[in-house]
Amino acid sequence: MNAADERAEEFEALRPRLFGIAYRMTGSVGDAEDACQDAWLRWQRVDRASVDNAEAFLVRVVTRLALDRLQSAQHRRETYVGPYLPEPLVDDDPASHPETAAELADSLTFAFLVMLDELSPVERAVLLLHDVFGYTFDEVATMVDSSPTACRQLASRTRRKLDHERETLRRPDQAREQQLVEQLLRTIASGDVDEVMHLLAPDVVLLSDAGAERHAARRPVVGPDRVARFLVNLSKRLLTKDVEMRPAHINGEAGLVFVEDGHPDYVLSFSFTPDGQARRLWSQLNPEKLRHLQ
Repeated sequence: MNAADERAEEFEALRPRLFGIAYRMTGSVGDAEDACQDAWLRWQRVDRASVDNAEAFLVRVVTRLALDRLQSAQHRRETYVGPYLPEPLVDDDPASHPETAAELADSLTFAFLVMLDELSPVERAVLLLHDVFGYTFDEVATMVDSSPTACRQLASRTRRKLDHERETLRRPDQAREQQLVEQLLRTIASGDVDEVMHLLAPDVVLLSDAGAERHAARRPVVGPDRVARFLVNLSKRLLTKDVEMRPAHINGEAGLVFVEDGHPDYVLSFSFTPDGQARRLWSQLNPEKLRHLQ
């Protein structure tokens, strides 16, 4: 094997991890793919003899690229119409991909990614690199151009900020989640709002991201009564259209992809409480954020 092939092999072995870091940082499939492509170009140009640790080098490059993209996107997010949700990762077989393995799956959920949006870009990077991906504070410090002590303090403050929300992320296993989705769908299809309400947690919230072009709830839909009525009315509207509904894993959780004219039109995913009630519903309709699913 020549040097170019060895370099390519090293990069491809790390690509899933690099994509996983960049996606969790930015919430964007396109930005994560661009970061990986830019990292690959830099990896081709760098003097390999000057790099002691390929993984450390490439993770640092991708982290810096993701931080730059987050900072440049700040104004866009501040002026965004309605709730801002990540681009969905749709996977028919999540077990086949190392970055959606059990130990990393919870950090892919919409609930976790939305929670990360409460953090500054550097807070997000430190938390992900140390708590999720397991790098030491010495390694993280190099990746974010800081000191180990500063990263350790930042991580401690960030954990305290998120502790309450992280406790609510406990969830049933995947098989149970799929059963809960099927039960919820049957009940919604029956049109019985009261029965739907029984399947929703008292603090249930539905968030719809449609961007500026599509019609959707511009504010969070809060409470069992309002969410139940919203879902029943949505079901009635979908029945009048030629829409195919496909079960799927959305960011590691049970969900649905609605396909119209052969194109993904709408993605809906669910977060459940440990006792099986739907606590969060994430609705992604923005065509810009579904383009990668074509």
